[in-house]
Amino acid sequence: MSQPLYWSIEKFSLRYAYFLFFDTIPYLADQLFIRRQVRVWFDREYAKKNSPYIAVLCHVRKKDVPQFLDALEDLKKSMLLCGHPDYVTEIRSLMETICSSRKELRQHEFHADGKAQQARAA
Repeated sequence: MSQPLYWSIEKFSLRYAYFLFFDTIPYLADQLFIRRQVRVWFDREYAKKNSPYIAVLCHVRKKDVPQFLDALEDLKKSMLLCGHPDYVTEIRSLMETICSSRKELRQHEFHADGKAQQARAA
């Protein structure tokens, strides 16, 4: 199986699993969820300027996670068929950019915190 184009969000819940996945506006994933009979609660959407793709934060019942993930695999094929041949490369690039930005932010916070502790000690 190829690298996933979604993130599983760690949040304590006995009933639900949380995810962030990437779709486009006419919401191609919706029909795939219906076909797989998965109920999805959509929490938030995020868009990048000049990009046809949106990040969707959602949650599903834990028992429905396998069907949800199957629908996300089908989404890659649907994007290709619906005229988005760059979906996989564009989303991977976006995910890598976000991950690298988070790492840089953590390093910056670590260095700033270290300097603050040194200043307090002096």
